[in-house]
Amino acid sequence: MNRTSLSAILAAVFLFLAAGKGNAAEPKLPLVSGKPTLAMVNGEPLTLDEFDLALASLHEGMTDNASKSRARPSELLNRLINAKLILQEARNIGLDALPEVVTLVKVYEEDALRGMLFGYRTGQVKKADKKEVDKRYRDAIREVKIASILMEKEEVGKQLEAEVKGGADFGEAAKRRIAAGEATGTLEGQYMKFESLSPEIARTVSALKKGEVSPLVGVGNRFTMLRLEDIRSLEDPAAREKAEKDALQAKRAAAWNAYLEGLKKKYVKVNGSLLENLDFESPEPGIEKLSKDSRVVAEVKGEKPVTVMDLTESFKNKFFHGAEGAAQKKKINIRKNQVLEEILVKRITLKEAKLKGYNRSEYFKNRVGEYRNEILFGAFLQKVVDSDIKVEEAEGKTYYQEHIGEYTTPEMMRIDGIAFSRKEDAEDAIEKLRKGADFQWLRANSEGQVDAKKTENLLEFGGGLLLTSSLPDGVRKAISGTTEGDYRIYAESGGPSYALRIREIEPPKPQPYETVKEIIEKRVFLVKRQNAFRDWEEKLRNASEVKIFATGEGLDRIVKPKAK
Repeated sequence: MNRTSLSAILAAVFLFLAAGKGNAAEPKLPLVSGKPTLAMVNGEPLTLDEFDLALASLHEGMTDNASKSRARPSELLNRLINAKLILQEARNIGLDALPEVVTLVKVYEEDALRGMLFGYRTGQVKKADKKEVDKRYRDAIREVKIASILMEKEEVGKQLEAEVKGGADFGEAAKRRIAAGEATGTLEGQYMKFESLSPEIARTVSALKKGEVSPLVGVGNRFTMLRLEDIRSLEDPAAREKAEKDALQAKRAAAWNAYLEGLKKKYVKVNGSLLENLDFESPEPGIEKLSKDSRVVAEVKGEKPVTVMDLTESFKNKFFHGAEGAAQKKKINIRKNQVLEEILVKRITLKEAKLKGYNRSEYFKNRVGEYRNEILFGAFLQKVVDSDIKVEEAEGKTYYQEHIGEYTTPEMMRIDGIAFSRKEDAEDAIEKLRKGADFQWLRANSEGQVDAKKTENLLEFGGGLLLTSSLPDGVRKAISGTTEGDYRIYAESGGPSYALRIREIEPPKPQPYETVKEIIEKRVFLVKRQNAFRDWEEKLRNASEVKIFATGEGLDRIVKPKAK
């Protein structure tokens, strides 16, 4: 199951535009386990905290205008009650015990704990080192002006290098090679951000003084020489801000890596000899036998050890086309240490997070609870609601006819145009065309045409089919109601005037049903799913005991007094 899609499902279920975050409950609300409660759903409380959380989540991403759209809080409360009924039913029929659900929740729990540990440790680093910020900022604003030449053959580069060392002018010697077709380059010199240079070029430039020429440098399969002509720095507040963020991030990463090293020393003992001698690429013993090998590669204090089997399974999961294929291509052995490191980091960070009690915190329990609910909603939809939905072809064709406008190709036109500086010249061209003049002859011989090379934003129609809806508003108005073979004028205010020929019109036409059948079936399915889901809500509501302790104006008084 995909978490993003399940989040979208929940968002659809909870969709409700509300006024603002609720304030403290009125004394009239009953307390269940010390928490103000808005409703009891089959004996399970729906608390004011749950309501406030749902309301706050709806505000995320809202614009000011959207937040002004108000509706009754009772509508949200009703949605939350129905959602709780669905979750109860999902648990009643055992969906929470499905292996795929259990696995997803377990993975999420472990990732959440590791994330909490990471957040706590890196969050303690509040400020970047000033020297590192200054260094990053200087590199970011530094620009270098370089004249360079690029050569395919190393011998050409060595000849050029020898000439320059012998006292020849770099520019003149480089020009001769460019003229001979032995090289390409920009000898006028161009300013470039130092941080945008490739590592090889950056190292070379850093070693040069202004005016100096570099030795021959290999860049991939080619070779270059360059002259450093100038260095400058342009102050940039945005670059300073980025340097501060990057330096802080780097400091936090270094702190986290140092922390991990400490955990490894505290908990881990690696069997280096076994790891070094493991050969995942040899036919013997082979990947399959290694995947059953229980020898211990690394011990983790107080936890299960990491075995050869664990390492092999990790390789199998990493390589999409299988570990055996990767072994044949010699891609595994070089990654042994890296993969073992990943396994160990996961285990020791999970262990440490639990020792610190993060798994007992309310924050963690709430996060996992919300995720589990998302998964259960998705499972209920897939296993219960979707299983009874069938889309007949007749339903698809009916939907197609009722929404035919959505499956109609747009109007397209093939247009030729000649741009004139004066409207009078465009009108004269149109008059000649209507009297039988050849369009191409006029394009080649008419006076007063705009010079395309000297005019920016000149419209070019290209002679291909164009979406009518994509044309500028003025052009669409000019050709409105036209027919094939007609001529029209489009005159821009203060700009060129165009003599247009409507060469071809491709009118809107419905797409064949078979072409859009799959799309339509999905849409019909979603409509039927929504209806079936609402039926389930009603069915469960009728069969359940629901007590609501605040409705209408009473709920408004609880939620809205401090709403903004």
